[in-house]
Amino acid sequence: MAGNNPGRVNSGDSLGRVVASLVVTGIFALAMIIAAGRAAVVLPAGTRIPLHVGSVERCVEVPKRAGLVIWPAAGLAVAGVLGGIAASGLAAGWVPGVRYVLAPAATGVLLAFEAGALAMARRGSGPSGTPEAARERETSARSD
Repeated sequence: MAGNNPGRVNSGDSLGRVVASLVVTGIFALAMIIAAGRAAVVLPAGTRIPLHVGSVERCVEVPKRAGLVIWPAAGLAVAGVLGGIAASGLAAGWVPGVRYVLAPAATGVLLAFEAGALAMARRGSGPSGTPEAARERETSARSD
């Protein structure tokens, strides 16, 4: 394989790295599903789940059921698209580090955002469960 052409990467070695990358990506996607399943049990019914659109300031809150479906769906979509590209011939000419790391890194970032959103939802749960209401309570408590 690589013996005749020293500039060519061993395809078996490359395949193993792509498979390892896809396994890690799958583990992150599975963790997103497990986190959503746990949140479905732990969070009260009226909780709103934040969806980050770039930053906390650009945060849209959706009902619990929608939020618990959207986060894992986004993770699976990113994992599927980037994992598929990394495993296909489209990424054959990419720098190996990018090819092997992009899908797990993007899915890991989405997992971290989901965990943060679920933590915000848990902290802000209740009758006035928005983060703005929680900040108002903190501000009024400090001013007293």
